Amino acid sequence: MNKFILLTASVSFAFMSIAFAKGDDMFVSSPSAIYASNTHTKSIGMLDLGAKVNIMNKKGKWYKVKVYGWSQKGLPSVIYAFNGIRIKKAVLTKDGEKLTKILKVAKDKETGLTWKEVELKTAWINEKYLSKNMKKVWKRAITLFHNRCTMCHALPKSTKFTANQWPSTLRVMSKRAALNKQQTDFVSKFLQYHAKDTIKFAK
Repeated sequence: MNKFILLTASVSFAFMSIAFAKGDDMFVSSPSAIYASNTHTKSIGMLDLGAKVNIMNKKGKWYKVKVYGWSQKGLPSVIYAFNGIRIKKAVLTKDGEKLTKILKVAKDKETGLTWKEVELKTAWINEKYLSKNMKKVWKRAITLFHNRCTMCHALPKSTKFTANQWPSTLRVMSKRAALNKQQTDFVSKFLQYHAKDTIKFAK
């Protein structure tokens, strides 16, 4: 892998105003609360780092978005990025659950679990938590991964493990790599989106 200039490890940073067109996809660059309206008075949940959203409208610094993903049967509050793969995109309140629509139902052949493809029909998020190019955000995770995860061994490829295996694997290594919880979550999310079974979807 290429070497990258060391950048700040903080996950949160501000973006300038972003041009958009209805139907564009954007990505959550830092975990953010989402709201039922652009008055942002009633939170309906949280969007997680890396979540892809579809732009519907914009008012001031607030974007109205749709979120597509998968929920496991019996756990409607959590939306995952892919069927059977536990990369969290959103965690919803009860009010947030009411704004979701089931698109289809599928059973995982390996586990026998039932998953539902869902659409969060409307949510509002501040523009400072969105990016058009997730590669710029992941570059900072790569820097941490390169600098901290070579202290005791050769750098593993992100495709060494599946997306479901990476979080527990990284937690074991995080103390030796001197990663705090925020940094661990940041690197873990990058590895999940670039894992053995998800690298084909990476942008």
